[in-house]
Amino acid sequence: MLLTEQPEIEQMLSAGHAPAEVADLLGNTRSILESLDIGATLEQLGHALASFVRVDALSLKLNGMTEELLMVRRNGCFKHETVFGSKILSPASFGRVALDAGAPTVIDDIATAGFTLPAYVSREGFKSLVAVPLRSGKREMGIVTIFLKEAAPVSAEALAIVSIVASVTAAAVEHSQLVRRMETNYFSTVEALAAAIEAKDPYTRGHSKRVTQFAIVLAERFGVSGAELRTLQYGATLHDIGKIGIDEKILNKPGKLTPEEFEVIKHHPAIGERIIERVDFLQGARPVVRSHHERFDGTGYPDGLRDEEIPFLARVCCVVDFYDALTSDRPYRPAFSVDTTIQYIKEGIGSMFDPVVAKEFLEMSPVLSAMAQMSV
Repeated sequence: MLLTEQPEIEQMLSAGHAPAEVADLLGNTRSILESLDIGATLEQLGHALASFVRVDALSLKLNGMTEELLMVRRNGCFKHETVFGSKILSPASFGRVALDAGAPTVIDDIATAGFTLPAYVSREGFKSLVAVPLRSGKREMGIVTIFLKEAAPVSAEALAIVSIVASVTAAAVEHSQLVRRMETNYFSTVEALAAAIEAKDPYTRGHSKRVTQFAIVLAERFGVSGAELRTLQYGATLHDIGKIGIDEKILNKPGKLTPEEFEVIKHHPAIGERIIERVDFLQGARPVVRSHHERFDGTGYPDGLRDEEIPFLARVCCVVDFYDALTSDRPYRPAFSVDTTIQYIKEGIGSMFDPVVAKEFLEMSPVLSAMAQMSV
């Protein structure tokens, strides 16, 4: 049933809520349905409820996950944290009671309820809560808990609103989990393709994995997170996937490439993009795959992009790819030392590399050798 067909919407209007308020709720619930990020789903849920129900904190605990996502309202804004080892769905918990009942469970006074409670309840001074089960058909998905700092009853109208939003949240979580499973399964196949590339050239074994690890650490220093970080993971893992279309004799040539052979090598970013261009969830990775050999001064390939024309994640991948390539053995030369490689990167700032990205990379370079050893 569509959300707009649910009778609770008519109840809200008859209870005196303005059409604008209802429209806001519908807009927020649509945002929940569109979200593929569980953290973002919880935030959208908080915004959807805040106009109708007092929300001092909101938590989401999914079956099978040890972590619990928690948002606590401080100074008018929600602050996120992750609670590890959460037991909010343990057999004797209020979450378990709500799931067994299949309906929102209200605890007007936490202090007298007799449940074992998470440590953050006393830390934040919560007095009452509403535990809302997330279900999809007969499948138990988890629990959403609304915490309040007042020991006060929750109205039937508020519970109706909570139930509406919770049903949408359950659908969003199920959709997100389904998409993630599909992505994981497909990406395992794509990783196998990346491994096939490295199998053609034993000197590059582990290269994609290291580049991905380094790129993620570097990107996080710029505040990249969530879906964008996942895009970088895909793009960095697959940055050399186009080499599957390059003659093995060229890839493994023990000596210097001729100009003609190098022109062939220069096709691999475009080939790689074509390989993934019809895969929906890899669309964001295409610029990384295509542009990781572009140079900041415009002399790179395949498109001769320069400066900020080069996608930011490709600029990140460029410097870490260069670092790992030089510090690894190749058929035509032994590995360069880390110090020599760092010097080459310094010399390439502003010509090969984005100055801001390269300088940040140099700041983190002392940890890279240890990371590389761990990935062997």
